[in-house]
Formats: sequence, structure tokens, C-alpha cells
Amino acid sequence: MIEQAKQIGITLLQGKRNVTDADLRDAIDNILKIFPQLSGESESLYKYFESQFSVFSDNYKILVDDETYIPWLKSKKSDIKWSFWHRYVMYLQKKIAPSTLNKLDNLTDDILDRIIDPKTPGPWDKRGMVVGQVQSGKTGNYIGLINKAADAGFKLIIVLAGMHDSLRSQTQIRVDEGFLGFNTQTAMNFSNAGNRIGVGQFNKNLPAHALTTSRLNGDFKAQAAQSSGVNIRGTDPIILVVKKNASILKNLVSWLSVRGDRTPDGKIIIRDLPFLLIDDEADNASINVDPKKVSTINGSIRALLSLFEQSAYVGYTATPFANIFIPLLNEDQTKGLNLKIKDFEFSVGQDLFPRDFIINIPAPSNYIGPSKVFGLPAASSSEESQEPLPIVVRISDYTDFVPDKHKKGNPLPTTLPETLKYAIKCFILSCAARRVRKQANSHNSMLIHVSRYINWQDRISSLVDAELKFYQRQIEFNQGSIIKDLRKIWIEEFEPKTHQVISQTHTYTDPEIKPISWARVKAELFNAGSKIEVRAVHGDKNVAGLTYHNISPIDYFTSEQQGNYLSVIAVGGDKLSRGLTLEGLTISYYLRASKMYDTLMQMGRWFGYRPGYADLCRLFTSNELVDWFRHITIASEEMRSEFDYMFLLNETPRNYGLKVRTHPGVLKITAANKFRHKQIMMLSYSGELEQTYNFKIDQRLFTNNFKAATELIKALGKTSAPVNSLVDNQKYVWQGTNNSNLITKFLHAYSIGREVVDVHKMADYIEAQVRKNNLTNWTVALINNTMAKKEADRFFFEVDGKLTEIGLTDRSITISRPDEIVSSYSINKAMIISPNHEVIDLSDNEIERALKLTKLDWERDDKENEPVLPSGARIKHIRKSTNGLLMLYPLHHEPIHRWLVDPENKKYDSKRVTYSDVPIFGFAISFPEIVNDEKIEYAVNNQFIEEFDYPEELDIEDDGNE
Repeated sequence: MIEQAKQIGITLLQGKRNVTDADLRDAIDNILKIFPQLSGESESLYKYFESQFSVFSDNYKILVDDETYIPWLKSKKSDIKWSFWHRYVMYLQKKIAPSTLNKLDNLTDDILDRIIDPKTPGPWDKRGMVVGQVQSGKTGNYIGLINKAADAGFKLIIVLAGMHDSLRSQTQIRVDEGFLGFNTQTAMNFSNAGNRIGVGQFNKNLPAHALTTSRLNGDFKAQAAQSSGVNIRGTDPIILVVKKNASILKNLVSWLSVRGDRTPDGKIIIRDLPFLLIDDEADNASINVDPKKVSTINGSIRALLSLFEQSAYVGYTATPFANIFIPLLNEDQTKGLNLKIKDFEFSVGQDLFPRDFIINIPAPSNYIGPSKVFGLPAASSSEESQEPLPIVVRISDYTDFVPDKHKKGNPLPTTLPETLKYAIKCFILSCAARRVRKQANSHNSMLIHVSRYINWQDRISSLVDAELKFYQRQIEFNQGSIIKDLRKIWIEEFEPKTHQVISQTHTYTDPEIKPISWARVKAELFNAGSKIEVRAVHGDKNVAGLTYHNISPIDYFTSEQQGNYLSVIAVGGDKLSRGLTLEGLTISYYLRASKMYDTLMQMGRWFGYRPGYADLCRLFTSNELVDWFRHITIASEEMRSEFDYMFLLNETPRNYGLKVRTHPGVLKITAANKFRHKQIMMLSYSGELEQTYNFKIDQRLFTNNFKAATELIKALGKTSAPVNSLVDNQKYVWQGTNNSNLITKFLHAYSIGREVVDVHKMADYIEAQVRKNNLTNWTVALINNTMAKKEADRFFFEVDGKLTEIGLTDRSITISRPDEIVSSYSINKAMIISPNHEVIDLSDNEIERALKLTKLDWERDDKENEPVLPSGARIKHIRKSTNGLLMLYPLHHEPIHRWLVDPENKKYDSKRVTYSDVPIFGFAISFPEIVNDEKIEYAVNNQFIEEFDYPEELDIEDDGNE
């Protein structure tokens, strides 16, 4: 009954553009007229509708090749019966916010429109990519596309789903629920299917068939497909969910080829069968990494597409940058690239570069991503960067437990570190608290991800299981100190942070999060704790060599069908790292030392949606990994911003690819083995803003950089007058000509980690441009904090030959507790500059032109709040190619450490901590857009791997078992 009430409420409210408090109350009044017995639930209904209608997201953006794009959907939309799509909408209405569902409708229309009308006669081949955030709902998105594609006339749909059986099975379950409407464990043919699930409960009479099942071993098998009774030449749509495995893909190509026609030149073509290939995690395994030949998985995917006269490929990924590096080859270059299967050669054709379209989807406001977890720059330029949610717990007691860069044969651990014991206790508490919040019929998961080796995972599973059982026995028999320990953790850790999350409405809003008393949590400890089990999640199916035997796959779906909800501590490696969703994940203990964007971000299983329990989540990890998440996310967001800018310029996927390939940040975000076909990378700083945002606390480095900056200031000579009226409060500005040598000398003298800014490569780039008469004239600004009134907040510098007092730039650092040890000085939100500083070198006329262009962009982007300052992109577009801008920031050598003492009232305490005896110099350089700039070389496989300590391979188990 309550579910019916929710559905009626959503239907009543969906038609309203901006749902108000009065609208919510009116809807509930109308519901209570139908269900008067629910009068006691009015407040919970109000909270539910409030959370549903408070979700919003920015508009997605599309780069498209206008030469290949022929719009078709609008003109034919009324002729298509949208039966599959309509029942998917009915299914989703209970699960996602109405605004999110509307966006999904628009987005899937736009993707389908940019593929092609499947009824188009003759040969066609479309390639595109959809980019979203990790764990942000990409699966639901492409299932929406599958439903619409089936309605439009695509007859065969194949989903490539990861490299592990568990992920493929999980994806098939989602397809069963969201598209087929029946459980493929019991049937593949619609006419043989019994019980209906998911969409099948809304319309039981829509025929669609499968050639794979959701069983762990339900991947494609020719014999099973043959005996299923499914005819690929029939009128009903057919779907397969296949893992990226060389032998399975080759068998699939071989099986399908029998259904094709042999052409005069010996090729096989399947005609008049519109084929859609969805590539989930498209940057994983699909990329060809061998410079001399086509890798088997990549070749099999390409051969599959080449087999069909009419095919469309859509890749989905959160980490797209390796895909952007796929070379675009002409027809002559692809000749002779064949895949041999059973003595027959299949043409592999073009590689998988998304030449026709790339779509970038911003996550909705209720998504918890890097900006909310780590306090990084917001995922969208229209959002404000905010303080992070208080869920990261930095740990340092793990080095004896799992040493960095440990090997398979190193001595295995014998005890758990105190922080892992603490994390297990947090998991027990989070399970109990969710029961208090009426989430008893929900799965609970904890992730422990500290080693890629099976023997280490096996040992850790045994140790964790023993510790868990020790706690469970104490709770059951009310013995030992566990209740006392849990009470202390709840009162000191959870209660304050729940208040903090509730108060951070600018960061995250969830009306269902309310404070919970210890008494209510305590009452649920036994029920919650007794359900928890430990599972080792790895690829070894043979228990003979293992000490821990609970290795059964985590099957949330089957458990749910049986009325059971899992509470599981998952200990694993690769299988937990990519694509696999851990339902109800609250506690993560993560120590993997990978610094690769592709690997590190995909391992972020803690990103996603946490309705009603975000405050109960915790991520236990190291300082180093937090820093690396900062580095790679900053680089990633720069390239997402680049995407937005290229969208405003109506650029194509090909041009975006060319831009990304030269972006300096790409060095931090794409695995070394994806570069193997390209030993030398060409870098460009055209149109970039490079800034220092993280400093290792080291007096020697601070002294060195202070000296480099003060020597530059002396060498610049006399200051100029302020260049414009917008930033006339910055008096210490030098506008020079032919002074690039001073800038490059400063950069070579300055010291900072290459992962933040590569000063030597920037100097090389400037020198290369000067040879072509660009970047010859530099403006330098010594930023003076005019708000610094106290003597301790100012410092004397020699300017114009005399000592001048300059206000130090102050940046506070938020810490979790007053005694927290800080190893690096991280600028909040990774932005050292203030919004108006980037125009310091522009004239009033140039600022006005840049602002005009910015407003035109704003109108096209359909955003709120008309801009009052020109955007960074347009500033760099307007600046002459001869001119560069260097801004020097003398940061306070005693930054403020602040920590929350009263979350409910948002009260902080603070103190200054001495980092240095001289100001800490940071800088920002704003490079103009330089058309046809001189790129500089970067030797990828030598310098890159050495500097960033990236392994040659991704996550490969020594014995191939993981």
C-alpha cells in the first residue's frame, strides 16, 4: 500500500516544473483521501517526496561529427511504438528521481538519434561513447538505450560486460530486470519463461529473447544458443551479455558467421540485421595495446562489428582517456589486419575510436563522487566546490600489515592492524543504524581491498573472519568490551559526523538522514551483527590450496529473490575493482598503491548513491592515496572542462581527441600500457591554466622556492601601472617584452612534485614557442593580500628597489582532529588563484570582449546566473599568443588548521601551524590559446613510468588466477 501511495504521489507531482513545499503537502492530502489508513505515514511520505524532487543535474553535452550525423528520431518518433521503453519507465519510477528519469529519456533519445535509424537500408557503421562518473548509473542508462533501440528496430543487441564471470552475471541480472522481464536462469526464450521479474511485472507480453543467462557460467555457448530455439532472423529482439574473453568472443564471431553470406572477395557479411554493440567499461580490455598487431579481444570486438553490414558501437566508461588515444586509421591502414578463427580469417576493420559522437553526462546532485568525498573541484563548472563529506579516515598503521609494493611470496600477515579492527566495528554499527532507519530489507557491504594476490586475500579473509566472530560472540553473550567499544565509537565518531552531514546542505542533502540515539543502535546490534559474513572474492575456484573456504560469489539478486538480504565483508582484489557493484556499501578499507587514473578511479567502489545512509559511510585509506585521488581527479576535471569548452565551439570528437592527446594532465590519468603503440607523446600548454595546489612540507624546498621567486622579482625591474580597472587593487605587476628567459629561469629553479606541475616541461614549452615568436612577452604579478592587516600576516619583499610590505595569501586547511599529522600543504579545492586574477594582464577592452563571448557561451549552455566575469577559457582565447601571465602567490608560512568541534552549530576551532620560516611561494601560469603551437616531446615509456612509478601491466595476478 505504501508503495502504491508513493507511485500516486510521483504521478501527481511529475507534471510540476518546480515542486514546492505546498505541492508536496497537497499531494499527500490527496493520497490520504485514497488511503486514509496511511495518515500516520504522512511525514515519512513527505520526506520521501522531498528527497525525490530535490535531485537535479546539469545538462549533458554532446560532441558530434556533423558530416556523419543525420537527425532522424524526431520526425519518426510518433511512428514508433515505444512498448519496451514505456514499461522500463514504469519500472524506474519507483527507483529514481523524476528529474533524473526525464534526463534519461532525453539522453537516450539523443544517443539513439546519433546512432542511426536502424531501418536505414544498405551498409552503415556508427561509433560513439558515453562518459559518466564511476558508479553513477551507467548500466541503467544503457539499459534505457537498449529498450529504445529494440523499439526502434535493432534486432540483435550484445552487451560486453567486464572480464569476470561475477560482473557479467551481475550485468545480465540488470538486463533481465530492465529489458527482458524474466529470469534467464530458468529460460532464454521468452515463450518458455515462467516467473516475470522487473519490467516483466508491468507488461508480461513483450517478447524478447536471450542467448546468455545470469548464471555464473551463463556466458555464450554455441550449443546452448543453438538449443534455445531463438532465431536471430526472427521478428523479436535478441540480447546477449558477454564477458570480454578472447575464446568466448571468437566462438561468438564464429557462430554468428554461419548466419552470414560469403561475398565474392571471400568475406562474410550478415545483411539486413541491425546490430547494436554496447561496450561497458570501454577503456578496459577493449583497447589495443600491442604496437605490432591487433590484440585478440580488441580484434574480436572489431571483427564482430565488421561481420554485420549494419552495426552501431556505443562504449560506456567513466575513464575515457585511453579511448581518446585510439588511432584513427584510414581504410588502407586496416587492410591485412585479420582475426584468425578455425582457419578462417575475419576482417577487423576500423578501431573503436568514437568518431561519430561523445556524450558527457554530469552526475545528479545526489551522487557522491570525488568532489564530495575528497573536497575536490566540482564535477561541473556551474557547481561550487564545497567541503567534503566527513567520511575519509586517513590511516598509517598498515605498513607492517600490508607493506607497499609487497610481493606474492612475502611473509603473510598474522594480525590485523587496529584501524581495520576499528573499521569492522564501524561496519557492525552501520548495519545496526540502517535497521533503525527502516532499511533492514537492504543489503550491507564492506570492502577490504589491500592486495591483488590471492594468497594474501585468503589470509586476510581468515584473520577478518576470526575477528568478526570474536565480536559476534561478545555481542550475543554480552561479554567482553565490545559493547563499550561500539558505544564509544558511535558517540565520538558517528553522532558528530551525522550532525555534520546534515548541516552540510550546500554539499549534500538527504532529508532521510536523521540523528540516531545510542540506545536505538544498541537494540539492533545483535540482529545486525549476527547476519554479517566474510567472503573472499577472487578467481580461484579450488579451495584445496586455501585456508578460507567461503569463496562463493556475492549474489545479491538470488538472495533477494529468496527474501534474504546480505550483510557481507568482501575481501578481494581485481574482482572488486571494476564495474562490480557492492550493494549497500558503507565501509571501505583500501590500500592499493596504484597511481593510475584508470585503475584508481575504477576501484572507487565507494562512489555512488547512498540514500538515507551517506553519514554512515567511511573510507579508510592512506595519505598518499588521498593525494593521488586529488592529482588524478584534478587532471580529469580539466579535461571534462575542455570537453565543455569544445562543445561550445561545436568541435568534433576527432578534434577533442587531438586536444586531449596533448594535454599535460593526461600523463596522470591513463595507464602506461595504453600508450604502448606511441613511444613519444607530444605535449601542449595552449589555453591551459597551470597552478601549484599541493606542497610537500619541507623547509628546504620552501627556502629554495622563496629564493627563486625573490630573484625573479628583483630581475623584473620597475613595476608597471595596473593594466585594467577590474583588478586595480593589485599594484605589483610587471608588464615586460622579450622577457621569457626570466620566466623559464624561474621555472627551472622552482621545485615541486611533477605530479602537481612539471615545471621543466613548461619551461621547455615556453622556449619552443618563443622560437616561433609566441610567449615572448610576460606579465608577472606578485599577489598582495590587501585584507592582511596584522603584522604577522605580512612580509617584506624588495620591490622597485625598496622593501615593500606584502600581504600573505592565507589558505586554511580543514583537518579531522587537532593532533592530525599533515604531510603536505594542500590548497583547498586545488585553486590557488582568485576568480578575477587571470585577467590581470588584459586591457579593459579585452576583458569586455572576453565577457561578451562568455555570455554567449552561457546562453548556449542554458545555465542559471548570468556571468559577471569572463570565463577562464575565454580569457585565454582573447589573450594574444605573444603574451603569457605568471602570478606569484606568497602563501602564509603558518597556515590555519581548522577542525569541527560543534557540527550541529557549524563551530570550528583553529590554530596556526608553522610550516616554514619564509613565505611558501606558489604560482599560477595562464597560457594563451596558440593556434598551431609547437608541441614538445615526452618520452612516455621511460620517463613516464619512472616518474610516476606505474607498473608495466595493469592488475595481473602472477599465476593468472585472480
